[in-house]
Amino acid sequence: MHIRGLIRAVLLVLLLYTATGPGHADEPASKVVMGQISLSFYAVTGAVVRQVLERLGHTVETVEGSHGQIFPRLGAGEVDLLVAAWLPHGHATYWERYGSQAEAIAVLYEGARFAWMVPTYVPASVVAEVDDLRKPEVVSHMDKTIQGTGRDSGNMMVSAEVMKAYGLERAGYRLAPGTLPEFYGSYERAIVAQRWFVMPLWFPNFINRVGNMRPITEPKQLLGEANQGTLVASRGWVQRAPARSLEVLGRVYLGMDTVEEMDYQVNRAGRSPEQAASDWMQRNQPLVDSWFAHP
Repeated sequence: MHIRGLIRAVLLVLLLYTATGPGHADEPASKVVMGQISLSFYAVTGAVVRQVLERLGHTVETVEGSHGQIFPRLGAGEVDLLVAAWLPHGHATYWERYGSQAEAIAVLYEGARFAWMVPTYVPASVVAEVDDLRKPEVVSHMDKTIQGTGRDSGNMMVSAEVMKAYGLERAGYRLAPGTLPEFYGSYERAIVAQRWFVMPLWFPNFINRVGNMRPITEPKQLLGEANQGTLVASRGWVQRAPARSLEVLGRVYLGMDTVEEMDYQVNRAGRSPEQAASDWMQRNQPLVDSWFAHP
């Protein structure tokens, strides 16, 4: 009887394991490694996700880096969550390489896109689209250095295609990769001096809240269509994550206006990403609570 009872117990354990699978429902919350690209709008979005995870009982380690540094870590399972991938177009190059090892968890905002912009004091009747940058009267006024960000960003990759497709190098323009201080510093100095310049920007970005830049049309559509800012996770983490955590994260939605508002608070009001996220979550407590509601 003792042996039969032992066998029965073992079979029961195996049956329960088969029914519930190796991960999920009753696993306790644990440490989560969250990756984010080193731009402030990713930081504020990541701060919201971080506070959601902490409310679920997780401890969170945040790692930052460039696009070319973070996406390989997601693919290798070194990063559990990435906040956020621009899908299906903006980060297509990286998703083709590493997306097979990851899964989409939630769409955090919609309408993310790249855009070349000029200051609002540049007349729209003179510069309305990228081709206008080659007009002799525009070339004579425009700063020929187009200051960009890191060369491995999606924005710089597509901007390099724009340069080539529209013959802008032949017109004297140069796309210059740079650090974020160089990127934003160049913008600030040019605005103060009222210089004509073109800037490869994106939505969401705090500058869109400032309101002194406007997008110009790019007829060849090399800058791509609108994207969804998507919270993605490594397949390994999805398999071992508590079901409750996946359920709550799947409900998180911020929207473009929210991300730009928080980004503005960081870059113009001096708030930290965590402070900007906390302030927004407190002002929108009913919405945040709805993410945690039990079905």
